Amino acid sequence: MRSPSLALPSRARLAAAALTLGVVSAHAQLPPRNTAPAPAAQPAPTPKLLDEAAAAKLLAQLEDVSKAMEEKKYGYNSGIIRDLRDAGSSADKAFNLWLDCTKVIEFDEAGRTATEFSDWKRNQTKSTSNERESVLQMQVQWLTIVVMDANARTESARAEVVAAAVNYIDSVLAHLKKTDGKSNLGGDVVNSVFGRRYKLDITVGRKEGGATHNPGDIGGIYETLVFPYYRRNKMASSLMQAWTRRISQESEAAATAGFREATERFTAERLPQLKWGQMREMFSLGQQEGAGASMLAHIKTNMAHRDAPQWITELRTILAGQDPEAAKPAAQGTKPAGLTDPTETADPTDPTAAPAATPKPGTKQGSPPDDPFGGTSEIPAAPPAPNPAPEKTTPPATGPVRQLPPGTRPGIPFNPRKP
Repeated sequence: MRSPSLALPSRARLAAAALTLGVVSAHAQLPPRNTAPAPAAQPAPTPKLLDEAAAAKLLAQLEDVSKAMEEKKYGYNSGIIRDLRDAGSSADKAFNLWLDCTKVIEFDEAGRTATEFSDWKRNQTKSTSNERESVLQMQVQWLTIVVMDANARTESARAEVVAAAVNYIDSVLAHLKKTDGKSNLGGDVVNSVFGRRYKLDITVGRKEGGATHNPGDIGGIYETLVFPYYRRNKMASSLMQAWTRRISQESEAAATAGFREATERFTAERLPQLKWGQMREMFSLGQQEGAGASMLAHIKTNMAHRDAPQWITELRTILAGQDPEAAKPAAQGTKPAGLTDPTETADPTDPTAAPAATPKPGTKQGSPPDDPFGGTSEIPAAPPAPNPAPEKTTPPATGPVRQLPPGTRPGIPFNPRKP
């Protein structure tokens, strides 16, 4: 017979089990929860459509708001241009502006103390070679030109921007020679500490067809500012002089690298690309006979170049009377974000497009007095073309044939191109 002490645990377990069963039973007897009723269907509000007059009124108001916003941007940028011009007049002023902008962006707006800025500033002594200060000065100078371009509304203002850009390229080349090509000049000036301080991403941004934001990109400056200006104004002489100047300056810049490999690579790869672009430009300006022969000779001389197959395709396309844009592969035709090709002209087949005035060969179109290359807008007359042989009637594969300047051969479009 078991002792009472050994039976107690069993009684305790029985009591606990009975309690658990009671709790479960109590929960099982709770009434079910009341579920919320489904929402009643509501009728849709009565549509209130805009009539033609109301829509026109809103559009007019929207246009007023847009104009007011543009005027505010213009006025704001005008004040920034004055400040940047003053800061870019010397390396010391550019350095001081850099200190002020850094304080605002990296200390004040970041919640750091004045003591932290003072400690940081004490370590920012001017470099003995003045190289850093020179880079800062050139960044400020190029940012000034970018803002000027964003604010340019007239041809005289655009001419001033182009003249400033041409002078700036000379400064870049002198800087590269001084530093033996070892320069930190580059990046995006609108996203620099100067641009962020003045919130220029709002008032400048990436204007369509506007200046490159890279202060060290010589080729980009020509492509986005210089060439488009001369093409728009039909300044053929200045355009070809600019091409010659660009090739010379990029060659000099490559030579400043200080080692033979860089110069050889430029000569083998980049230089043939630039020369091809110059010859294509000549073809577009009506000098088709000489330019066509030069392009063919250029391909023969550079058959090992990576772009030679594409050059063959382009030359075959334009000689067949098709739009050379159709011959470009998608990868080469992709433009940087926010940029468009300002050299494209209106399609003459578009009935809504205003007819463009076509200058006569040998006539002058009024070159601005501040043309940095001293050229005129004289359009060189193309040599008389011999009577062409009967052509096939097969239509072009892509795109309409564009209107030609006088003196050009039928079937070959006038379309300035960049390399």
